[in-house]
Amino acid sequence: MPCVAPPAAGFGGRERRAISAGMTDSGNIQNGRGPNGLPSRLCNSCSGSGEVGTEAGPVDCPDCGGAGVLPHPSVLVEWRVRDIERARATSGDAASSDIRWLIAELRRARTALTEIVSLAEDAGDSETARRLRFTAGQALELFELQPAVAGSP
Repeated sequence: MPCVAPPAAGFGGRERRAISAGMTDSGNIQNGRGPNGLPSRLCNSCSGSGEVGTEAGPVDCPDCGGAGVLPHPSVLVEWRVRDIERARATSGDAASSDIRWLIAELRRARTALTEIVSLAEDAGDSETARRLRFTAGQALELFELQPAVAGSP
C-alpha cells in the first residue's frame, strides 16, 4: 500500500474546502477499476490532474490536495471530521457540544482500533490474533480487500 503524507505535509489545499450539504468523500472516487482490479482512487473532482479551474485561475484540487489521487480512507475520515468540527462545533449551543463529544469518541475509537491492530501484530500468528488484525484493519480500512479468484485456496 502506498504511503500517504498527512494533511499538513502537502495537502494544504484541502484545508480551504468548505462543507457543502450532501457531499461525501466516497462520491469523489471514480467508479472505474484500476490496473490491479481494485477500485480506482483517482480523484473525480479534478480527473486526476490535481487542479480545478476557478474564476481566479487553476488552484489545487480541494478534494485531493493537488495530488490527483485521493489519500488513504483514514485521512479522508479525519479531513471530513475536521470540516464538520470547523463548521458545526464552534458555536456554544447544545448541538455543537454533542458534535464535539461525538468527534472525540470517534477519534478515541479509531485510536483504540489502531492499538488493537498493533497489539495483535505483536501477539504472533495465532488464529485469534489474525482475526483481531483483520477485523480492526477492516474497520479502519487499513487494507483493500481483493475479490477471491476461483480455484485459489
